[in-house]
Amino acid sequence: MSIYVFIILSKKGASMLGNIINKVEELKEKVNKVIRDKALLRLKARLAQNGIDISELTQYELEVLLKDEEDKIWDDYKSKSIFGLAALLGISLW
Repeated sequence: MSIYVFIILSKKGASMLGNIINKVEELKEKVNKVIRDKALLRLKARLAQNGIDISELTQYELEVLLKDEEDKIWDDYKSKSIFGLAALLGISLW
């Protein structure tokens, strides 16, 4: 009888784990989309400041510039996270 309960629980546990993994993947996709959209807005602003029309660039150039903006955003979030964690722990970085 205990083996039967274990099999039911393991199937239920596997199902729950699958749901958690799916939710994490959905969250990753949403975060990446938000970062991509933010990077695109920054890129458009940067190109406008430099007087460059977006249609003048090749697809490859756009991807490289967009990736650069995404990396800047991620680095910014990472540094803010580190400073926030340090503040939370009461660690002075200065």
